[in-house]
Amino acid sequence: MIKTVEKTIKLKLIPLTKSDKALLLNLLNDYTSMLRETLDIVVKNDVRSRKKAHELCYRVLRKKYSHLHNKFVQEAYKRALAMYRSYRKLLNKWKQLPEKKRKKISPPSPPKIEGNKVIELHIDIYKLEKKHDFLLLIMSKGNGIRLRFLVMEYDYAKRELEGAKLGNSKILIDGNCIYLLLTIRRNVEVREHRNKLFIDINEDSVDCLLVNYDKNEVALFSIRHDIRKIRTNYRRIRKSIQEKVENPRLRDKLLAKYGSREKVRVEDRLKKITTLLAELAREHNADLVRESLKDLKLNGRRKNKQLNYRLSTFPYRKFIEYIDYKFHERGLSVEEVDAKKTSITCPICGYVDKRNRIDKETFKCRRCGFSF
Repeated sequence: MIKTVEKTIKLKLIPLTKSDKALLLNLLNDYTSMLRETLDIVVKNDVRSRKKAHELCYRVLRKKYSHLHNKFVQEAYKRALAMYRSYRKLLNKWKQLPEKKRKKISPPSPPKIEGNKVIELHIDIYKLEKKHDFLLLIMSKGNGIRLRFLVMEYDYAKRELEGAKLGNSKILIDGNCIYLLLTIRRNVEVREHRNKLFIDINEDSVDCLLVNYDKNEVALFSIRHDIRKIRTNYRRIRKSIQEKVENPRLRDKLLAKYGSREKVRVEDRLKKITTLLAELAREHNADLVRESLKDLKLNGRRKNKQLNYRLSTFPYRKFIEYIDYKFHERGLSVEEVDAKKTSITCPICGYVDKRNRIDKETFKCRRCGFSF
């Protein structure tokens, strides 16, 4: 079976001339202005489809920004539409809250474009070329103007780029540094293996059962993580900022700063855990068996408010996205199973009873006496 895996790699760019850097900064300003105008149109007209966004935005922006490549217009309204959809989703969640809670919690703020550092690159806008053993990024700005950058190609990037197809990417301008967030796709052959790695995702651990049928071995182990602690700590920090900082501008700046730190730390944990599991599975030629995303979300419904927060903020979707990608990348298959009642079912006699689960750490079957 052939699977397409997609990932983004971060590469540093060096402008070949001062003119290239100046043109890039001008492009960022124009693109940010275009994005701001696009977002105003989308919000004002309550646009929710790409077709409607194209009808309302394309001609207006194409006329005003005729010096830019037309693909920048398309990427601008696609990004604005994504931001507005996210806002609508948060707003609907807020409206569904009980009236007492709505009075305590302010509604989500409409999306705004402030401090934009990213330029979306359509696949038709750029290309990578190898010249004299150096990798160059050649990007079209529009009206025949091309920008050229030297790509700092390290060994890992060389391996990833070999035989890969390029997709829509981004340029990040962070202070004096310029980065290419390059999206690459690769087709890999995924085969089914006899050995299996079963995982159960919890708020503070990933519990694993490795079954090696080839050697007739079974290993049960747990990978602990501190994602819950990171989430609760940054929640406390955000709450403190909201209560103590009166200046709205400073408050928003601090919230964005600590929100970015939280995201980086959580993603770091996710990548390390999923890489560890994928490498372990490759060593034993074991496929992944995991519960479905729907089951994970249902498991988060509890009466305890604090527990609900911890479970609902665990990035299940991102965790599954990472682990599925890493297993497919290594040619290992992923099987999704229904986890309903598995925590109260005896693996020996199959007896199902809530009382089998004495507590979080202990299982004892009331029929056959099997305990674990």
